[in-house]
Amino acid sequence: MATKNPVTVQLSKNNGSPQAVVYVGQKSTLAELQGALAGLYTDKTALKAVGLRFCGGCKSGLDILIRTRYEAQIDVQGL
Repeated sequence: MATKNPVTVQLSKNNGSPQAVVYVGQKSTLAELQGALAGLYTDKTALKAVGLRFCGGCKSGLDILIRTRYEAQIDVQGL
């Protein structure tokens, strides 16, 4: 069953190293998180686009950050 806040992955290069930021909604399930990570690991085109070089069984060098997705975004003045 799909939740309202699915898991999404954003790939980028942070200070020269590949990074994946995984945004998880409050009602997301562990199965959805596992599915997003499995999809990330099998997408060699996307991983190579951020500069990750790996053999078939190795994904070392990819930093994975898991963050909570909030319902509303706020801006705080002065920060």
